[in-house]
Order: sequence, then C-alpha cells, then structure tokens
Amino acid sequence: MAIVALVAIRMYGRVRRNIGRQRLQPKRLIAGIIIFAVVTCLLGVYSLIFPRLLVGLGGGLVLGVLLALLGLHLTRFEATPEGRFYTPNPYIGIGLSVLFVGRLVYRLVLLSSISGNPVQAPSLMQSSLSFFVFGLLAGYYMAYYIGLLRSRTSSA
Repeated sequence: MAIVALVAIRMYGRVRRNIGRQRLQPKRLIAGIIIFAVVTCLLGVYSLIFPRLLVGLGGGLVLGVLLALLGLHLTRFEATPEGRFYTPNPYIGIGLSVLFVGRLVYRLVLLSSISGNPVQAPSLMQSSLSFFVFGLLAGYYMAYYIGLLRSRTSSA
C-alpha cells in the first residue's frame, strides 16, 4: 500500500509540473537529465541480455526525442523581473505520464493476477512494450530538459 501511495504522490507532482507556468530551474533540469540517463543506461545494459528489449528501449528513445522537439516548439517562454519561466504543453507531458503509469499498473495487475501459477508468470522486466514506454518517457524528458537549458542560454 505504501508503494501505491508513493506512486500516487509522484504522479501528482509530475502532473503539476506539466500544467501552468514553471520557473526555469537549471539545477533541477540537470538532475532530471542525469537521473533519466542513468536509469536508461542501466536498462540498456540489462536489455543486452534480451535484444527485443533493446529495440523497444531504443525505439522509445527516438520517438521521445521527436516528441520533445514538438513539445519545445509548443512551449511558451517568458522573462520577467522575477526570473525566467516556461509554460509546457500540458497534453504531451500528462499524456506521457498517464501512458507510463498505465503501463506500469497493467503489468503489476497482470503479475498479481497470475501469481498463483509461477510457471506462466512473465517477468516485470521482460516486456519490450514496457521498455518502449519508458524509453519514450526518458527520451522526451531528457531532450525536453536539454532544450529548456539551451533556450535559457541562447536568450540570456
């Protein structure tokens, strides 16, 4: 139950960051890039064992970067006396978050419903679609955050 509460709190925070004007905080963006890059690298190393996972992760990363370019194009930037702000397109970020959490919940429900038969139970870490969805999310946020940092330096 604690895991469900933690996921719900993180999801709420992620959705809040996708709605409305946000202060441009370079340290937070860099931390996000590093976290996504480390997790992506770890999943990439793991997926070397199962090549179909690597294809899913790589495909998601490529599409995530393309989606980030669209997201950056739709982002509004403004400089005020209080600092620099950006307003992301809410539909892209919320859609990606819902897709990721939906896929995670689906896999967890699937695993819990067949836990009585361990012979047929698929591993949580052996779904190329799950790796694709994570790659999509990671590719989007890494590229989007890099784009936000570049926009900050190019207009400063």
